[in-house]
Amino acid sequence: MVEPTIKRVLDFFDIKAKVIEWEFQYYKEIPASHNGIYVIQQDQQVIYVGKGQIKTRQGKHWDKAFNNKKAKDTSGWRWLRENIDITPIEWKVSYILLHKQTELSAVEGALIHLLQPLANDETFKDNERTLKETV
Repeated sequence: MVEPTIKRVLDFFDIKAKVIEWEFQYYKEIPASHNGIYVIQQDQQVIYVGKGQIKTRQGKHWDKAFNNKKAKDTSGWRWLRENIDITPIEWKVSYILLHKQTELSAVEGALIHLLQPLANDETFKDNERTLKETV
C-alpha cells in the first residue's frame, strides 16, 4: 500500500530518491545523517507521515506512541492511542532520503493527502471537521 503510493508521488514530482524500509523499534540504528520524509505504518494502516532528520523524529514518535511525557502530545497521537489497538514494536518505517526543502514539502503534503495517516494533526483535524459538518 505505502510503497506504490511513494513511487507514484516521487514519479509525479520527477524526484529520484532512495526509499529505505526499517523496523520502527530499531530507529536508533538509523544513520544520523539521514534526512527526508518518512511513513510509519502498522500492517496496512498508515500511522504517521512526517519530514526531518529521520532518527531524531522516530525517537519522538516512539515516545508519543508510548505516551512518554518527554514528548509533546498532540490530538492525533492521543486519539490514536485511545482508539486504535497499536503495537509500535511491530511498526515499519519507509523513509525517503531527500534534502531540498521544496521536495520535502511537496512529497510530505502529497503523502499526507493520499495516505490519510491516523496520527497526523492535519488528517485528524480534517476528519474532526468532516464529522462536525455531518452532524
